[in-house]
Amino acid sequence: MKKLHLPHVILPSEYVSLLKANLTVVSNPSPVFDIIRPNQALYMTLENVFKEFDDGRGLEKTMMALGWPNFRERMGSIFIYKKIHGPYPLSTSMELVEEIKELEQRFVNHSVHGYSRLFLLGFYLKMANFQIQHRENNQFLEIKIPEEIGPLLKLSQGRSEKVDWLILILMHFLHGLGDKMIMNALVAGKKFQELYELMPEDLRKTMLDNLLAYGASIHEPDIFLYDKI
Repeated sequence: MKKLHLPHVILPSEYVSLLKANLTVVSNPSPVFDIIRPNQALYMTLENVFKEFDDGRGLEKTMMALGWPNFRERMGSIFIYKKIHGPYPLSTSMELVEEIKELEQRFVNHSVHGYSRLFLLGFYLKMANFQIQHRENNQFLEIKIPEEIGPLLKLSQGRSEKVDWLILILMHFLHGLGDKMIMNALVAGKKFQELYELMPEDLRKTMLDNLLAYGASIHEPDIFLYDKI
């Protein structure tokens, strides 16, 4: 695995807030649109892009008809399209979020139902990869989640509300210590702090830099304030 350097990415704050929220049951549009509506520019953009699904009853009814997961995914495609092309699209495109949906499906059994933290991680990685490729003069460079992460997650107890943080931390441990050492350590019940202290100093610094970059990108400093993930 190459040395991992996660960039700070400016993401749409309302969308990030929605992906971090607990939206287990959306029986009315208020939890979603209490976050969206204050940004009138965003609201009007969504009205325009989602007009293909609007039967004349407005954006809120459109979201209810599509369902929150579908609306969430199509909304993500809007920001991805803008990142690629510049202007906002005239319609949504599910093809732009297929990789994110696949990532979410890979780890869905380790996530708490109702949260979109896996989709948030996938969205961040998608946007980060665009930024990295632009920085590196369009060389094909891509951050991917290693296959070894799945077996490591299976050793965790239950589901994690912040599974995105858990995956990123395990990625760094995997890079710094190798899968066998981590597997044995987790089976033995060792804490993450113990694993962190086993890593070389330069990789510990890289890990902290990357977690800070991700935390800043999703507007969330919690991991640096609390012990539990």
